[in-house]
Amino acid sequence: MTMNTQKSKLLIYGASGYTGKIIAARAKELTLDFEIAGRDAVKTQELAKQLNVPFHVFTVDDENAWKKVLENKQVLINAAGPFKFTAQQAMNACLNAGVHYLDISAELDTYRLAESLDGKAKEAGIQLMSGAGLFVSYDALAVHLAKLVEQPQQLKIGFQHYGGFSKGSVLSSKNITDLGVLIRKDDQIIQNDNPEPKVFSFGKKQLECLPTPLGGIILTYKSTRIPNIEEYFSLKLPASDIPDLNPENLPDGPTQEERASGRNALSAEVTGIDGNVVKAWIDAPSGYDLTPLSVVAVASRILNDDFKVGYQSPGSAYGEDIIKDIPDTRLIDLIN
Repeated sequence: MTMNTQKSKLLIYGASGYTGKIIAARAKELTLDFEIAGRDAVKTQELAKQLNVPFHVFTVDDENAWKKVLENKQVLINAAGPFKFTAQQAMNACLNAGVHYLDISAELDTYRLAESLDGKAKEAGIQLMSGAGLFVSYDALAVHLAKLVEQPQQLKIGFQHYGGFSKGSVLSSKNITDLGVLIRKDDQIIQNDNPEPKVFSFGKKQLECLPTPLGGIILTYKSTRIPNIEEYFSLKLPASDIPDLNPENLPDGPTQEERASGRNALSAEVTGIDGNVVKAWIDAPSGYDLTPLSVVAVASRILNDDFKVGYQSPGSAYGEDIIKDIPDTRLIDLIN
């Protein structure tokens, strides 16, 4: 199906979840024309009343509901994680309806799924982007640095996380930790058999980060084609420290005050074919503010007909320029 460019609405699925609520609040703040949806009737209806927007209640497996709800939509934000259980159904619904797809997944298998659907997305005339949360600024940083060297050969990037973890992130993190430490080496994704921590510079602060597959080995490879990519995280992912992943025993997530009391940061270095190394870092709001700001920034671009058809990463679709759309976020070059 070809994309209907007359559509002008946004749908947020999983809007009553922890991050979904913040996404919906940001969409309301920007006065976007949007509706919300989810499987929990009480929570979805209550949020719709607060926001004064239309709502829909259906499970992610309900193909008929997807077909009806997406009829007048231009873009979907899937905020219902773990995405292992929702991404394929939502992506297929968007492909069938000719609706652009975004999600905030941090799960590598979701990125692989989106990558595999490139041909179908092109046929449908839609932009299919998984990882439109943290990776919007992550990708912008990598694209920026890749332009500063001749034939970039290696990317090393560290993520300093602040603000705790939501219930959804804890559950999703198991789908990351189970993969082991993956890197991209000579264009291929492989296991890192000897992972070592690395110290990154976040402005005046030096911080040791742990090897972790964050997803840039797929998304940022799409954006830059850098053949060697290693990723690091400032904390152990929560699934590695929590033996009981029963959702009933997990907190929803940090409060607004807790989110506002600290910052996230990304630090990266890119090496060119001549050995030249360039470094930069990003100072950004804490994670559960940064993700909603980022995905709504991408959705706003699409609603203004700024998109590329097919499977896209944030960087392949928008380059480093997208970072200008994320409030209170700065990219700072580091002098070697």
